[in-house]
Amino acid sequence: MVASQIKRIILSLSGLKRKNREPQQEPSKEYSYLPNKQIKRLEKILGYTFKNKDLLVQSLTHPSFLLHTKDRLQNNQRLEFLGDSVIQLALTEALYEKFEDEREGKLTSARSSYARGDYMAKIARQLNLGEFLRLKPKDRDAGIGEQDGSLGDAFEALLGAVYLDSDYTTARDLTLKLYDNLDTDPEAEGIISNPKGKLQELIQPIHGNDAIRYDTTGEFGEPHNREFEITVFCNDKAIGVGIGRTKKEAAEKAAIQAITEWTPET
Repeated sequence: MVASQIKRIILSLSGLKRKNREPQQEPSKEYSYLPNKQIKRLEKILGYTFKNKDLLVQSLTHPSFLLHTKDRLQNNQRLEFLGDSVIQLALTEALYEKFEDEREGKLTSARSSYARGDYMAKIARQLNLGEFLRLKPKDRDAGIGEQDGSLGDAFEALLGAVYLDSDYTTARDLTLKLYDNLDTDPEAEGIISNPKGKLQELIQPIHGNDAIRYDTTGEFGEPHNREFEITVFCNDKAIGVGIGRTKKEAAEKAAIQAITEWTPET
């Protein structure tokens, strides 16, 4: 009942007209829609047919595509916010039922691994989701459509769109289908739920609590597509570098590289 009330509120808010907006340029008509052929192909891949095709299109609209247009809020960020909750709840339910004898900490760690952006990006690549993203030609040429962040966000937005287009049960079942019913262990594929914590566990017994330091060593890209470079140091020696759309993502990638290359002599 709570889920249905939230759904009604979100649908109501999304229908409100925004007033007193300054004139903005329109997106190029050449790139302002998804061809019906593409929509049908993605629906076939998903095994789900949208009643409201606009929701599907919005879930695939990268924020940069509508930047500086009057429809700039019709990108996939709001659906991403919603889809994150749908996925989290679906994973929580499935893990709770699958691992009846596990403690809360183990379940939380497992959920964190499945809900990581790089793991969702892996699923998105299996769906060829990057091919369907709405991007300006220059951004597609720059490889934005193949970045973990873009793919992970689109994956979350897509599940949010399915939820609004149907109901929670349908969105949950599709989520678990895409996750292969949790039969693949993320850690077996090198996905670490808490890489910074794992790195601390490796280094602390040898070098102490204060040996690790994360520094921002670079910033790249335009404001709407900013990337950060973070370097992790152990006693002032660089042991890993990561690049991400947020400093948190970059730091985690730096920690993963450090873990991968870690030796006691590091």
